[in-house]
Amino acid sequence: MPDWKQIVRKNLRVLGVCSPEFTEELAGHLEDSYEALLCEGVPAEVAFHRTVSQIEGRCRIWLVLRFLQEEFMTGFTRMNGFIRKVALPGLLTTAASGLVGWVLIRANIWPKIILMPNRQFQMFLALWPWWWGMLPLCGALGALLSQRNGGSRLQRIAAATAPGAVIGALLLLEFPVAFIFDGLVNHRWWGSAMWEGLGLLLLQFAVIPAVLLLLGVGVVEKARRMPSRAI
Repeated sequence: MPDWKQIVRKNLRVLGVCSPEFTEELAGHLEDSYEALLCEGVPAEVAFHRTVSQIEGRCRIWLVLRFLQEEFMTGFTRMNGFIRKVALPGLLTTAASGLVGWVLIRANIWPKIILMPNRQFQMFLALWPWWWGMLPLCGALGALLSQRNGGSRLQRIAAATAPGAVIGALLLLEFPVAFIFDGLVNHRWWGSAMWEGLGLLLLQFAVIPAVLLLLGVGVVEKARRMPSRAI
């Protein structure tokens, strides 16, 4: 019996790779066609050539197009799932946390600034007790929307902690640029104080908010288990 999977991989090299699902489906079709020809009394060699002709010549072009179409649809489905389960819930979490901060500022509730002594530049630590206290609720909103859209636990966590992750990523991208700029243009390389400043910014604007947002995920996870325990 010919190895139809190997024959499919050899004849259909689309960008150097062929998905296992598509290979399995096409190999099964070729095997059924080959066995049907044998049952009709066609010699094995003739049946083999007739079967292989289905993936050669113009037929190969059609199969390549079909494969690309299936790959595109698979990628689109995955992207659509990411948008529904992570991106939109993450956007909701970010909007809710930003709205809470904006309302607090409009109400003249500002963070408490603690100045840190330093000779090179002024570092500070901003304490946001009121804003931080509302972040678990914002994280719970994102986790609930992700859960409603069928998100996994990891996707719910990603959606809930999106604000802290985005701010942390922006800070980590901004500081290397500033580090290179100061070194090449100003000929001033960073000392330990600059790295301490980066650590303080990450702590108050990324790490602490992400931890508090994650508490909202914990509340949602606990609420999901309560009905099952009652049963």
